[in-house]
Amino acid sequence: MIYYQSKYLSDRLNVNLAKWKRWSRAFLPPDPLGGLQSGIARQFNLKEVFKVYLGGYLVSELKFTIPEATKILTDLSAWLKVQGFFQLQPDNQNGNDPLASRQIIFIFETMTNGRFAYCIRTMHAAGAQDGQWRETYDRTLIHADDDPIHSGQALSAHLLAITALYEKVLNDLR
Repeated sequence: MIYYQSKYLSDRLNVNLAKWKRWSRAFLPPDPLGGLQSGIARQFNLKEVFKVYLGGYLVSELKFTIPEATKILTDLSAWLKVQGFFQLQPDNQNGNDPLASRQIIFIFETMTNGRFAYCIRTMHAAGAQDGQWRETYDRTLIHADDDPIHSGQALSAHLLAITALYEKVLNDLR
């Protein structure tokens, strides 16, 4: 298993070192081996790298607050794990390859209970047919009974191309 240190990740992922450390404290549990005074630098496995980067992306690019991003990570955590995004190795052995198809997450801010709702589209095929663009996808809903886009309930949503984000992290670490 490969471990990375904050300085290396900051350089490779083009994130300010102080910001990376702040995100890691916000989105990961405390480091069991060290603390501020231990003199031991925190090391990250790929799962932790992606979790911190995703949380930071939600904050810096999609303009969620840290508590909102933490809530989104918690809500999506089980799905991300099943889909292979939270694997310790990018070349996983269980057949769930997140790069095999494209996944897009629509994040909806609901007015009830301050929760978020999610519509995840896993695209299997896309292309031109009879002069029109066609896509085939599976839909997964989290905290929603129906797709808020199709039902007309949502006026807007945050769009997260999760597969592209995962590919970016993997490519930047190479």
